[in-house]
This record gives sequence, structure tokens and C-alpha cells, in this order.
Amino acid sequence: MLIGFAGSSGSGKTTLVDTIAEKINCGVVREVARDIFNDWKQRYGFESLAEIRMYSPTKFQLEVFREQVKREDEELASHDIVLTDRTIYDNFFFAIFYHDDVSLLNRYFKEFRKRELERKYDLLFVCQAVNADVDDGFRTADIAYRELQEFVIARLVPYRTLYVPAIPVDRRVDLVLSHINFARRWMK
Repeated sequence: MLIGFAGSSGSGKTTLVDTIAEKINCGVVREVARDIFNDWKQRYGFESLAEIRMYSPTKFQLEVFREQVKREDEELASHDIVLTDRTIYDNFFFAIFYHDDVSLLNRYFKEFRKRELERKYDLLFVCQAVNADVDDGFRTADIAYRELQEFVIARLVPYRTLYVPAIPVDRRVDLVLSHINFARRWMK
């Protein structure tokens, strides 16, 4: 079962995924963009996402997308349940929002659509933004930008999405676990 967590930066996805992973036997796909950023930092000497967005944001997002798919498939090969901290829909938002190369973006769209048709998320949660005043280059305290992310991501994901409101973490975990347990029973 592939379970995705989508939402704006600072919406509590990582906290939610980590807490749930402590409670159930599952694989986890951590946020891929940070790893690709660190790779690009080593390869090209970039110091920030802003620099990457000035260089080739579409190339960056395509690499993030491909790695996301690869990791999801690897985790699914060895776990019955896999939680993803961000989804291909989050990546889709960033690819559209920051694109710089239309031909590369078209290649991205083809690969995205192919993946969407081949392997869907069994459960897909969109986390509502919480009050997180963190600005670390990946998360931002810019509320207007976070609201834009949340608005667009919520419209990119398929209709079968479950929403996780901005409630305390323990209640979020209980809500998500109840959906996971229900889905496990139905998928047997």
C-alpha cells in the first residue's frame, strides 16, 4: 500500500510521517528534494534552492521526480506499506511553478502522466498548513506562498484525497491511522 502525504511547506508532513512510522511496520520515502539538493550542492556548488531555481529548476524537479518514483518502487518491493513524505503531486506543483524549459517540462509531463497511470497512491493525504515559522530554504515562513502551495497542490491531487486538518499532532496521527487501518482491512 503506497500512502502519500502532500501539502505546503511547513504543513507537518515530515512530523506526521515520522510519528506514524514509529507506530506501524512500514517503509518510508523521505523528502527527496533535500537529497537531490545536497547532491547538486556537491556536483555544482549550489548553496540554495534559489540558486538552483535561477540555473535550471525544471531539470532539478525532473531529477527529484525520477528519484521519488525510484524510491517509492524500491520501498514497495520490500514493504507492504510505504509512507511518502511529499508526493509526485507536490513535485508537480514545483515543476509548474518554477519551470524554465518548456521542452524539459513536456518531458516531465509525459513521465508524470505515465507514473500516474501505472501506480497510484492507495491513500493520499493533503495536510493543511500549521503555524510553522521555519525558513530553512525548503520551508518558508511566507504565509502567502504557503497558501498558494496549499491551494494549488489540493487541486492537483486526484479527487480521492483525504484532508488532514491543522489539529494537534496526536489527533492527526489518530486520524491518519484510522484511515490506514480501514484501508488495510479492505485491501486484504
